[in-house]
Amino acid sequence: MAERRQVPDFQRKWTVLALRGSLDDATVDQIEREIRQLGGTGGRLILEVSHVHFLDDFGVDVLVLLAHHVRRQGGLMALVDQRGSICRVLGEAGLEGLLPLFATVAEAVIGLSEESP
Repeated sequence: MAERRQVPDFQRKWTVLALRGSLDDATVDQIEREIRQLGGTGGRLILEVSHVHFLDDFGVDVLVLLAHHVRRQGGLMALVDQRGSICRVLGEAGLEGLLPLFATVAEAVIGLSEESP
């Protein structure tokens, strides 16, 4: 007998962005510009942040604002952090419940497929 598996809704618009380096006051403007170009409604945005080595208050603010923006457009956003360093920063800021965090992109795709905005 075949095992039933969860299959993501690929009719939605999916975007995976891998961020590297710093997410701070010197880089947030560039990242905001890039993300604004994505457009669309009801999409799913996955930010792969495993290679972000520095996240300051400006970077946290951008992540929070971006999550709210995506949700207002009927979409969802999640973070992928294999190392867990971003999770620690968000936990220290009291935001771990606001931004879904996954260990892999595959887990994020399945997790966002199960949620509705």
